[in-house]
Amino acid sequence: MVAEIPYAILIAGAALLGLYLANLFYDYNIPQYISRKLGHLGGAVGFLLCPLLFDSFWWPLILTTGFTILLLYARWRRPSTFRGVGGSGRPEALAEIHFPATGIVLIGVCWGLLGEPWLAIVPLAFMGAGDAVTGLIRSKVYGREVKGNWGSVGMLATCLILAYFIEPYWIGAVGAITAVVVEKYTRTTRYVDDNLSIPLASALAMTLLHIFWLKEVLK
Repeated sequence: MVAEIPYAILIAGAALLGLYLANLFYDYNIPQYISRKLGHLGGAVGFLLCPLLFDSFWWPLILTTGFTILLLYARWRRPSTFRGVGGSGRPEALAEIHFPATGIVLIGVCWGLLGEPWLAIVPLAFMGAGDAVTGLIRSKVYGREVKGNWGSVGMLATCLILAYFIEPYWIGAVGAITAVVVEKYTRTTRYVDDNLSIPLASALAMTLLHIFWLKEVLK
């Protein structure tokens, strides 16, 4: 694990850069529903690098736990710290905490227990990259935060590309479709939002299909 410390620093830097850029855009009066997508993208890049750089799930689990604690502390004590993704910029929701917190669950279960790193990471990338794309498209097409169909099309295209990390591909494609449908119909409240529902629903769908597929292959 010691030899992987530089990789951990690299991934933490990618996530922090996304948070910094989100703050910067927000401070330049970019609407928060757009600025927070930069935080999503930073998280997606960090998560996608994990299976490529780490031999086990421990560093990814440590990193996502650390960011969950950091964002939770900032929301509690200094809500303006990450205003570009949440906090004082979005006081009605805890979405910026839900994203890394969901990572703890998926990395612990899918990577740690099942030994399937991409089943843990791809659902998080669906959220980080896919939801970012849909948000940017919707802001361009509709000029406001709305769950329009063109955004869903953009998210589906993005998620279908990310699904190539899953073998066989059809399982990843089902996960991608699940992510888009869940994003479309999740209504944001303080304790429930698509930062939770997208990764959890798509991971559940792909994990169940993967287990059933393995049983068929091993018959």
